[in-house]
Amino acid sequence: MLDSNNTASFLDKTDWRKTIHRALEDCVRAEGTPYYCSRVKSLVSAFAAEYPNFDAKRLVLNKKIELEYKYSTLERSWLRLNSGKRRWQKYWYHQHLMNCLCHDIFDFIKNLCARKRMLLWGTKSIGGGFQMED
Repeated sequence: MLDSNNTASFLDKTDWRKTIHRALEDCVRAEGTPYYCSRVKSLVSAFAAEYPNFDAKRLVLNKKIELEYKYSTLERSWLRLNSGKRRWQKYWYHQHLMNCLCHDIFDFIKNLCARKRMLLWGTKSIGGGFQMED
C-alpha cells in the first residue's frame, strides 16, 4: 500500500503557476466586459488550493464570504431606499455591484500572489547563449 503523502499525483506534477498566470491575465483582458465575472470565478478556482505551508483556499473563501456580505448589505440598503426603481435599473445596479465584488476578489488574489512572491517566478524559458570572445 502506497502512502499518499510520499507519492506525487498528476496534479502535483502540473505547473500551476502557469495556470494562475493565465487566469490573472484573462481577468485583466476581460475587465470591463460581460465576461469579467466568469474569468474571476475561473481565477478563484485555479488559485484556491492548499499549498505547502500556505492555505490559499481558506484565505480566498473567507475573503469572498466577507466581500459577498458587504455587497449584499449594500444592495439591500439601496433597494430599500430605491424600491420604486424600474426592474432594469435594479438589474444594472446589481450587475454593477457584482463587477465591484469581482474586482475586489481579483485585487485580493493579485495582491496575495504578489505577497507570496508567486508573480516573480517566470514562466517563459530563455534559450541558452554562447560566450563572447574578449
